[in-house]
Amino acid sequence: MPTMPAMVSLYISFFFVYAIYAVINPFLQVMLRNLGYSYDMVGVLLSMFEVAGIVGPLVLARRIDKRGDMRGALLFGTVFTSLGVFILMFSKIHALTVLGLVVIAFFMRSLLPILDSYVNNLFNGDSQKYTVLRSFGTVGFVFFSLVFAIADKPDLESNISIGMYALVACFLFFVPVLFWKAEPKRTIGSALLVSEPEGKWYDRAFIVGLVIIAFNRISMSSITSFFSLYLVEELSINAISLMNAIGAGSEYGAMILAGILIQRKKVLPVHLLMISSVAMVVRLLIYAYVPTFGGVLAAQLLHSLCYGFFHPAAIFFVARRVKRSHRTLGMSMYVSLGTGLPAVIGSSLGGVVVEQYGYRSLFMGYSLFALLSLLLSLVFYRLMTTPAVEEI
Repeated sequence: MPTMPAMVSLYISFFFVYAIYAVINPFLQVMLRNLGYSYDMVGVLLSMFEVAGIVGPLVLARRIDKRGDMRGALLFGTVFTSLGVFILMFSKIHALTVLGLVVIAFFMRSLLPILDSYVNNLFNGDSQKYTVLRSFGTVGFVFFSLVFAIADKPDLESNISIGMYALVACFLFFVPVLFWKAEPKRTIGSALLVSEPEGKWYDRAFIVGLVIIAFNRISMSSITSFFSLYLVEELSINAISLMNAIGAGSEYGAMILAGILIQRKKVLPVHLLMISSVAMVVRLLIYAYVPTFGGVLAAQLLHSLCYGFFHPAAIFFVARRVKRSHRTLGMSMYVSLGTGLPAVIGSSLGGVVVEQYGYRSLFMGYSLFALLSLLLSLVFYRLMTTPAVEEI
């Protein structure tokens, strides 16, 4: 069990890593619109962002699994995330905008799978301990979102203002990680000893599960990529941070409950994924048919199931379906192929749909992907409930 100072450092790290996401996730699309890009071009650029976010975790994952040094990887990734933000803040030409987006995505998207792998290994797959720690990240996201909403910051018309808040968040995350105790780097020999023969580190359910997760996340991409613009341009609601805080806050209790249920073997990850898909269908249809403040508020509260149940289920699905020796790679495949690639597809199509048909068609159409995720869970239910590769 980690010492008290080590646990405090981990809690602070999760708290501040989500401060980065509290700035970049909701305001990145606003930064692109400030640069004068059309809806469909914003969709294309967000797709490029997601492609880089797919590659980054996969490139770093196997090196970390073989060599260790997660602390160094997090510090390195935070520095380059800051560099990407700085480039985007002062971009005046298309090439620099693309460069900034790619650098941010490549390194920022690598931070969470490294953190998740580190904590899972530290607690030997204890889902209850993980979700309590991870929920502190939710507290961080909600806290900074509320601060932004109350202070009416950042200035949504200034990319420099948005970028400065992102840089401060990166610094606040960098500092506690700097004081982590460095892991001993593995030698080449020890790295070979922990390696598994190719094809032996995952099972068939892992592949099917990634597909189920991917369809669920395609539906979610309509929210992550276009929710802020939907609020501002469709409903004339400027409280982006407040609405994101309400959604994130609702996931806190659900995430802890999910961890308890999984750890006590009351449910399997596939059960929570199915609940998440049902909630996603309902949430998107509310956006489509109840375009009011009250409708948005109700839909945001469903984030408790859409993500609060989904994320622990996905994390512990991966932990059960891949070998410990390849856990960072498994987590990175979840982030890259299970969420990143669907976001590329969703963002690309979403920009065109909004441009041509509007937000109602976007949310209606994307609810079908969540429905497909549910149907696949039912079709492959027996496979998804087979004995795990790695019992936790």
